[in-house]
Amino acid sequence: MTASTPAPPPKRWLPPPPVDGHRLRPDFPGPAVQLLLSRGIGTSQAFDQFLHPKGLPYPAELLSGIESAVPRLVRAAQSGETVAVFGDFDVDGITGTAILTETLTVLGANVIPYLPHPVAEGHGMTASAIDKLISQGATLIVTVDCGISDSDAVGFARRSGADVIITDHHTPSAERPDAIAIVNPRMQGNVYPFPELCGAGIAYKLAIALLDSAGKPPDASLVELAALGTVADLVPLRDENRYLVQQGLASLSRTQRPGLKALLRRVNLEGQPIRAEDIAFRIAPRLNSSGRMAHPETSLRLLLTRDQREADRLATQLEQYNTQRRDLTSAACEIAVGRVFDLGRVPSIIVIHDEAFTPGINGLVASRLAETFNRPAVALARADDQHLVASARSPGTVNLIETITQCSDLLVRYGGHAAAAGFTIRGEDFDAVATRLQGIAAAAIGLFEPEPTLEIHAEGTLDQLLSPDLARLCAQLEPFGKENPTPLFLTRRAQVSNWGYVGARGQHLKLNVVSGGRSVDALSWNHPSDWAGYSTVDLVFKLAEDRYRGESRTYLRIEDLRPAV
Repeated sequence: MTASTPAPPPKRWLPPPPVDGHRLRPDFPGPAVQLLLSRGIGTSQAFDQFLHPKGLPYPAELLSGIESAVPRLVRAAQSGETVAVFGDFDVDGITGTAILTETLTVLGANVIPYLPHPVAEGHGMTASAIDKLISQGATLIVTVDCGISDSDAVGFARRSGADVIITDHHTPSAERPDAIAIVNPRMQGNVYPFPELCGAGIAYKLAIALLDSAGKPPDASLVELAALGTVADLVPLRDENRYLVQQGLASLSRTQRPGLKALLRRVNLEGQPIRAEDIAFRIAPRLNSSGRMAHPETSLRLLLTRDQREADRLATQLEQYNTQRRDLTSAACEIAVGRVFDLGRVPSIIVIHDEAFTPGINGLVASRLAETFNRPAVALARADDQHLVASARSPGTVNLIETITQCSDLLVRYGGHAAAAGFTIRGEDFDAVATRLQGIAAAAIGLFEPEPTLEIHAEGTLDQLLSPDLARLCAQLEPFGKENPTPLFLTRRAQVSNWGYVGARGQHLKLNVVSGGRSVDALSWNHPSDWAGYSTVDLVFKLAEDRYRGESRTYLRIEDLRPAV
């Protein structure tokens, strides 16, 4: 959104919970109590359990299917069998593929890592990919972050002479694939205590089990890859996911992987403490960029390389891809947001296609639309002369995979989750698909349009919200992510001492605000050009850090602002 773009619909502010009736430490200040209550932490015991959960990490042998997967993989490695590791092309799949590729290679297998082309092949296994792997000698295929919905392809692999082991975290379909093992904590009868692991998390647990079975010590650096996949895949950052990310972040700051060291240098994080938001906003977009702009193998090679010169070259390539991705996304989002404003009314589900869109940025465009308008959104780009490929995102008002499944007779292929999904259609079916999606979404939403909201976690003056005590509490609550969101603060009646637009195109609004005796800079990214120069404002913000040349400066990243009443 540029400075000339109209403002999105206003958001209703949901205040933090009242501080009455809690059983936390009596010396906790009000904002700290609100911050904990907003996470469902209302007692000292619950706080201790959140910080120090019992029984982690869970034993890998509790995972459904692992008792069959480990012996087959160990046998393949010991006999030097050729094993194909078939991953998905996002960060979760790439990091999980790297984990199993390294582990199986150490154990003695001849490993062929394989990531499908996002446009030409799409998600999941295909007969052509299986043919290619078998022609290279693969007699065992192990999937990462995919396979649970690929019954036809798994059956084809078995008939062609290759065994298949599926590792996946997606909800199983009604038809169970004919794999010799399915490692998935969502399988019926599973007893694993935590079903929310991502694909890389499951690959990591399998790798630890394999190394243990072979009598080899665990590779401590594998948890770095598991943490990258866990944060990037937006699974809940609680329980074992929180544990894996904590361990991985600690390891990332001192990583010896040449590829990650080169990537961290690119984003000025080498030798610095790494936070989950660094993965989400700086590292993961670069690892995703190769799949969006070319082929995900560049990112996989970066993670696997042991050569520093190759690592530097690959990191440079990813930086170039990321710059291209950012430029294309900015232009496409401006088109998409403008098109929705031109409609005059936001539909139940936004379905938009433009020749300026590319398959690699569809998901980013859909995410921007869903975030801006609080509606499910589908962005479609041309895959070839006959087909359009779509990415869909939902803010939670509509279950996407259930909605898309009701259009299956019009789709070439599809898959995904409640909040994120994708599909391919024939170009001539665009209007029919859009019309049906509109009807399904309208029925799901009902008569009352969902109102965009901001859930505020704590309120106070700036000196309260920027106090050392609250900073220490926030550090204890990290890493932040899904189901443990980055704290969203509210300060009222802050005085504006200075303001102006900054950025290459003057698209960001910068304020200097004063509250409770504290003065600090605040930045509203891509703010509309209608700022009226208020002297006193109410601000909803997150705390952000500007790191430059080893120095760190805290500023307020504005999520919303209003003139103070």
